[in-house]
Amino acid sequence: MKMLPAICLIFFTSTSSAQDVNKNLIDADKQYQRSEYLNASKLYEEVVKTSPADVTAQYNLGVARFRLNEIEEATEAFKKALGLSKDKSMSAKIFYNLGVAFLKSANYPEAITAFRNALKLNSADRDCRENLQFAINQNKKQLNQKQQNSGMSQKELKEQQKSEQKLSKQQAEKILQSAQQEESRVRDSLRSKKSNRQNRANKDW
Repeated sequence: MKMLPAICLIFFTSTSSAQDVNKNLIDADKQYQRSEYLNASKLYEEVVKTSPADVTAQYNLGVARFRLNEIEEATEAFKKALGLSKDKSMSAKIFYNLGVAFLKSANYPEAITAFRNALKLNSADRDCRENLQFAINQNKKQLNQKQQNSGMSQKELKEQQKSEQKLSKQQAEKILQSAQQEESRVRDSLRSKKSNRQNRANKDW
């Protein structure tokens, strides 16, 4: 599986806090390049809080979180960046990385959709095309596995039903046997009482 490319872009803003934002972003990029992904993620978060509408900050945050294996958080950041993106090239990158995040979480249908959208914007992306094929293959395997698991469950259910039927038959036979034994005991008891009465009658004579 292709891994997320290490892309961190510096952005500029015209707000009054531009200097602090720019410093945090530069520091975040430096931390990322040193593989200090946790520190980078925290700094990108600070930038996003100050400039929540900045697509590059959201995108960089997604990249850092992916490196931390925080796939759900990375996916959320990429989705936000996608909603903010107005640039075709940037949107293609976001779709690509979103697809990789879905691959990481084994969400192959969503990965397929993301890679296809990326290719619509950048048909020359070879890595994206390879990842798309990988996602398609994995999705087929996943579906086959689910079918096999479903088949096994049905088999187990049938075996369980047979076992229950067998148990019910054994219980019925046991109940019948107990009833027959009780009936036999009652008959023996009646015969014994009848015999005793006859013996007493003979003695009276």
